[in-house]
Amino acid sequence: MCRKSKAKLPDIQGQGMKKKFKSNTNPLVLDLLSKILCYSPKKRIKPLQALMHPYFDDLRAQKLTINGKAITDLFNFTKAELVTEPELVHKLVPKWYIKMTSKDQAAAAKK
Repeated sequence: MCRKSKAKLPDIQGQGMKKKFKSNTNPLVLDLLSKILCYSPKKRIKPLQALMHPYFDDLRAQKLTINGKAITDLFNFTKAELVTEPELVHKLVPKWYIKMTSKDQAAAAKK
C-alpha cells in the first residue's frame, strides 16, 4: 500500500464466538478460540500458552485413555520447543510424567 495514501476504514465490532457456535458449545473451547484468533499479534496467545489452557487439562490426567486406548506420549517436548518459555515447562508437563520419565531414564542408564 502506498505510504502517502490515507485509507479510512470503518471500525467493525466483532460479534463474539457465542453467536457463531451452537449454544451447547463448551465455554472453554470458545475462550481458547477467542485467544487464538485474536487479530492483534501482541494480544494473541502463544502456542505453549495455548497448550496450557484449561481446555487441555484432561489431557494432563495420568492414565488417560481415549476409546479405551492409551494415548501417545503428549509431553515429550524437545529442548528447542521449550526454549522460548522455559518457565512454562513446569505448568505444561505434569509432575507424574516427569517422575515416570526420570525413572525410565534411570533404568535405561543401569542397563
